[in-house]
Amino acid sequence: MQSLHDGVLWRAISFLMLGWLAVFFGRTLRPGQVPLIERIARVSDPAMTLPLRRYTRRLTAVWCGYFVVAALLSVSIGHALPGAGALVLLGSAVLFVGEHWLRPHLFPGQAFPGLIQQLRDTWSVWHPRKRMPD
Repeated sequence: MQSLHDGVLWRAISFLMLGWLAVFFGRTLRPGQVPLIERIARVSDPAMTLPLRRYTRRLTAVWCGYFVVAALLSVSIGHALPGAGALVLLGSAVLFVGEHWLRPHLFPGQAFPGLIQQLRDTWSVWHPRKRMPD
């Protein structure tokens, strides 16, 4: 009986975390907001072109949609598929690395940061350093 409750608890936590990520990404798509992925991309390229800004908005929407679908799947099939959490993690990695591979093909001639630098840029946006008061 305890393992049943553990499974329900993990599905609930997974659903809440993925839902929070969907909201976190989605709220940056509101009018007047800078999409989250544009913020990340501007770390390495502050003067982004309009086509790249449109692309980052769409990509932010794709990630938001991915998190919504992953959250719903974690609740609906999580009980039948014990490795659903690993599948969500794998899906995230495939989306992240796959998009990194695809981007130069969509924007030939445009310089993009390497995968490690992209991870650093992402980290810097998610965890900005606190400025010391002057």
